[in-house]
Amino acid sequence: MRSELNELLLIEQWLHHQLSETEAEAFETRLLLDEDFAENVEAQRNGYRLIRHYAMAAERSSFETIFRLLMAEVNFAHQINNIFT
Repeated sequence: MRSELNELLLIEQWLHHQLSETEAEAFETRLLLDEDFAENVEAQRNGYRLIRHYAMAAERSSFETIFRLLMAEVNFAHQINNIFT
């Protein structure tokens, strides 16, 4: 279990460009030679992509909600319309 956690941390550091040049070279060599390791790296990379995607969608939804609330205020909506017309 401990080695799995260490591997996750190592992959995370590589994905975030936090390894030294020597460590990154060793990591990338292992990536080329160890198919299971390469699959784990790709799985973690995809996990981060999904997290970013859903975070952006949630943020977009929050902004849309705020926009609708602001536009429901007559004075605010009128001022915004005056600015852009």
